[in-house]
Amino acid sequence: MKNKTVFYFVLFSLFFAILACNFPTVPESTPDTDGYRDTTITLTETTTQTPTETTTLTPTVTRTATNTVTLTQTTTSTATVTPTLDLTIFSSPTIFRLSMFTPTQGWAVADDNDYLLVTTDGGQTWLDATPPELHPLPSGWTSLGLHPFFLDETTAWFTPNTSGGGVLYQTQNSGHTWTTNAIPFDRARYYFLNANDGFALVDLGAGAGSHYVALYRTEDGGVSWVEVFSHEPGESKSLPEGGTKNGVTFLNLDRGWIGGTIPMTDYFHFYVTLDGGATWESETDISLPGAFAGSFLDVWQPIFINETRGYLPVRTITSGSDLFMLIYRSNDGGETWVYQNSVQNGRQVDFYDPDSGWIAAMDGLYRTTDGGLTWVMNDSPSIPSGEFFIDVDFVDEQHGWALTSPDDSTWDPRKLYRTTDGGATWTLLLP
Repeated sequence: MKNKTVFYFVLFSLFFAILACNFPTVPESTPDTDGYRDTTITLTETTTQTPTETTTLTPTVTRTATNTVTLTQTTTSTATVTPTLDLTIFSSPTIFRLSMFTPTQGWAVADDNDYLLVTTDGGQTWLDATPPELHPLPSGWTSLGLHPFFLDETTAWFTPNTSGGGVLYQTQNSGHTWTTNAIPFDRARYYFLNANDGFALVDLGAGAGSHYVALYRTEDGGVSWVEVFSHEPGESKSLPEGGTKNGVTFLNLDRGWIGGTIPMTDYFHFYVTLDGGATWESETDISLPGAFAGSFLDVWQPIFINETRGYLPVRTITSGSDLFMLIYRSNDGGETWVYQNSVQNGRQVDFYDPDSGWIAAMDGLYRTTDGGLTWVMNDSPSIPSGEFFIDVDFVDEQHGWALTSPDDSTWDPRKLYRTTDGGATWTLLLP
């Protein structure tokens, strides 16, 4: 699996408006491509669904002195499988999120997060892998609001953005067939370690400076889920109710992180669990460089390249209203995080090996080959001057993709470029 995480920063002037929403995301008018900061569209209509699966869960959570979580459940499941699809070409898509895994194979979310696409030729052609029953949109729906988790070039999960009960879609063959299972929650962000073990961070609502969440775990690829953590009214929890929660990342079944933001300068809103999500504690050993004192911090989810090497992106808005992407590195599996360097107006981060990565910034692409210590702007003569960079995604030293737009306010139109020589030259693929 290629470790890749991409995010979007929310301006702190919009912080309280975001907390009043169902899930802390960028405004719908703000361009969006991935990750934990994507836009969730709240539906006011009432949607009635008849799940195709009956699941009975009897979870028992037992904690020992070492905070080991034991999950016991009884499950009766009848999953529904969509017949094999002959995927058709999707003409002229508008790419919102890109996730490539090989020089030829990968995924994209397109057209206002309503379509899931796959490519087998490096992005020259995109095929529609959206389950056919989701288009045209079911009655009462205004958008699918797709936020998939991609494990590799063939395996993905997503839940359509519905209200009042969810259905989890899973594919293991690049969208040719989909399995559906009823789940006991909706409005979730997923993180899977492999085809079986995964977590769902579920939004329980926000308001008055708080954001309430629950965490569920699956051991069978999403067929059944057990709740391991939940905020409850009137109860103080180890993961505080205050502040936004951007998403969840796990290194293994025990160790995981939730990042976010809170309206307080110089504060890292960053929490770690060592017992599979049952309890959380604040990461307190991260220091802010003096040059950024007095900044508001937006802590994103860590990116792990292997069991020891990880990177933590932190977006800042300084006292002078300048935006920077700060990069922290861990060499010990997230035990400690050390500041490396920063890129002004950095928007998205991608690492494809322990030392090499890219940042898409407003004015161009920046590259590191020394673990984030130095970042050098990449000379991209094949991309016209005046293009603003939205996204970058590399699968190895040579093969990468970049999303750009000539309009930095609407990010429309979006252009997709590909390089096969490490960024020396770029070929326009879309539009």
